[in-house]
Amino acid sequence: MLHVTNGDSAASLLVRAGMPGNVLPWRESWIDGPLQLRWWEAGSLAARSRWFEHAFGVPQDLFRRQAEEQLVQLTEVVRRGEEIVLWFEYDLYDQAILAALLHWLAEEPSRGATVPHLQLSWVIVGKEAVPGVTDFRGIGGLTPEQTAELWQLRREVSAEELAAGARAWEAYVSTETDECACALQAWLTAEGAALPVMAEAMDFHLLRSGAHSEGGLGIVEATTLAKLSDIGPVTPEILFGAVSSELAMLGMGDLSYWQVLKGMALNDGMPLLTVQGDAPLPDFAAVHPIDWQQWTISITAHGRSVWTARQAESAP
Repeated sequence: MLHVTNGDSAASLLVRAGMPGNVLPWRESWIDGPLQLRWWEAGSLAARSRWFEHAFGVPQDLFRRQAEEQLVQLTEVVRRGEEIVLWFEYDLYDQAILAALLHWLAEEPSRGATVPHLQLSWVIVGKEAVPGVTDFRGIGGLTPEQTAELWQLRREVSAEELAAGARAWEAYVSTETDECACALQAWLTAEGAALPVMAEAMDFHLLRSGAHSEGGLGIVEATTLAKLSDIGPVTPEILFGAVSSELAMLGMGDLSYWQVLKGMALNDGMPLLTVQGDAPLPDFAAVHPIDWQQWTISITAHGRSVWTARQAESAP
């Protein structure tokens, strides 16, 4: 049995909770970087490794090696016919990984190898799935005992759910080039009810992309302007905490958010905010602890104007 989950913290908890079998932390972030339908192919891995090195400072060889090694491990388990248990949470970060894996799993029998019957189950952890936890943010924040109790949520993934999840990935990837997100909207209408947790995350992606928001401003950028308008100039970690807390559905990490801030500071020559500091915002290689006082994030006059207009458009 192989347990696949969203990263090292959750994987560690599964081991400490005594789950039978092996645990594979899936190290990817499909809320960041270029998306391609067949994400496992060399061209896609090369494009993503270049992007993550440029944007996050993750060395290309490290990115590719981790991506290739985890796919080899998953492939071997599938071809041995062992059970795979997918452990994922409700947010877009997790549900994008889940959709990508379901797309790969749906295609694996067509790649020419002899593949036994796929034994696939999942544990989908919703916002209110853990008794006594009112602000659930991830498996990694639970105790081993709480994690073990989640095992009762495990159930088999049906052929219909596998197919719907695979098509969700197709629709999600299409938003790279489909400005109206029509394919994702169609998936939500036709198949969202079959995968309600994934549907809620994908619906949030529409807000994130700005495809269906006033003025095309995404929800992360809008929330950032709202927080800066309320609290004034602030250090990056305080702003990240405020925005990520409000947008828990995204499951965004700090490196992802620094990219948002950099984009808002450029904004085609009309900055929405400024990042003041003598050094760039932290990247993958940053040495901890970080002295956050060396940076200050402030809203610009243009940013305040954009936020005021957004509020006016959203008013009833």
